[in-house]
Order: sequence, then C-alpha cells, then structure tokens
Amino acid sequence: MSKTKYDVINKLRGVLIVSCQADRGEPLCKPEIIAALSLSVVSGGASALRLEGVENVCAVRAVTDVPIIGLTKLHDISYEERMNCAFITSTFEEAHALSDAGADIIAIDATGRPRRDGLSVAETVRRIHEELGKPVMADLATFEEAKAAAEAGADILSTTLFGYTKETLAGDEVGPGFDMLKKIVDAKLDAPVIMEGRVWSTDEAARAFELGAWAVVVGSAITRPHHITRRFVRAIESRIQK
Repeated sequence: MSKTKYDVINKLRGVLIVSCQADRGEPLCKPEIIAALSLSVVSGGASALRLEGVENVCAVRAVTDVPIIGLTKLHDISYEERMNCAFITSTFEEAHALSDAGADIIAIDATGRPRRDGLSVAETVRRIHEELGKPVMADLATFEEAKAAAEAGADILSTTLFGYTKETLAGDEVGPGFDMLKKIVDAKLDAPVIMEGRVWSTDEAARAFELGAWAVVVGSAITRPHHITRRFVRAIESRIQK
C-alpha cells in the first residue's frame, strides 16, 4: 500500500511514533507530565504520539500539533477480566470523547473480545468513520484478527496486542511480533501495518521497517523510566551472579 485516503495516516509513513503513557498510581501519571514527555520526544524527532486517556490527549493537544493516536484503557479490573474483554477504547462513547479532546486517530481493541457497549469491531469502526470522521487504528494480537479488522474497515493494522492476549500470552523475554508483522504485510490487506509492542532497540525498529512496517511505535523503551531501569538492574544482577 502506497497511500490511504486519510492525510494523517499518509504522514505517518516511515516515521517513529512514540507512546507516552503511564499507569494509574505511577509518578508520571499526570497530564502535565505526559505533555512534557510528549514535547520532549517530539523535540527528539518523534513524528506522532500515542496517548492514553482523554485528559492526557487534551493536555498534549494544547501544546503540539503533531498527530495524536488516542485511546483509553480499562482500569480497576482484574487480570482475568482483562484477558476476556476488549481492553483498549472499549466503547464508542470513549472514542467520541477522545475525538473531542483532539485525537487524530482512534485506537481500538480489535481482537474480537467483547466490547463493553456490545458493538462489534465493524460497528465501532463504522460509527467512528461516520460520526467522528476519524480513522481507526486496530490493535491486534494475531494475523486472523488483522484479516477481520481489515474486512471491518480499520484504517491501520497494528501488532500492539501480540503477547498480551490468552492466545498469544508471552513473557517479557519474547521480542516484537516480527512474524505476525511480516505475515500481515505479505497478505497485502487493505490497510497499512504498524509495528508496536516489545520494541526495545534501534535494530528492532529498523528491522520492522525492513519487513514492511508503515511506521513503528516505541513506548516503554523511551518513556517509562522504571521499565528501563529494571532492565539495567536485571542485566547487572545476572552478570554479578555469574
């Protein structure tokens, strides 16, 4: 695919998107801090941002005009519940709020797990297109889900949820879903494919582009200091124990 009908998606081709997110209760989980992180990565060359939460989208939209991929997540649910329901932007109302806050692209869980509002992926995509006029990024865990999302009209297919669903669950030691990425790209589905999830190095980001990724999203490796610190600590401890 060389072009889409949405200019904002065309602008993402061949660029780095940085996910600036923090979980509830973490020191960085404040809109003003997310905005500062966003400005910092943009100054470093990030061409777009992926943000969670309406307040964060609103705060960042006020300070930059780079494209924003907006989403919400379900908080205060059990691990088992998370495995059995759509976790990302699980209602159309949440998508509407993200759009109003300034998100240019709406990311949704397109794994086929039940959505809180009872809508199907196809119904959600249609309403976002018709009522909000925004493109949809389908967060996926498998190739089969990618095919279904493309048929449902999703504008971007992303490997975001590979390793985080019952069918694909994997530990931190498992790297990016390169096999999934290549399979989707090779299938030539009617939507560009973005690499997201478990990208920790520049080599991994470069490989994703070599495999045909439209863009690459990097999050924890850039914007989550406690995860970065933990990797250093574990590496040091493993060397000392030897």
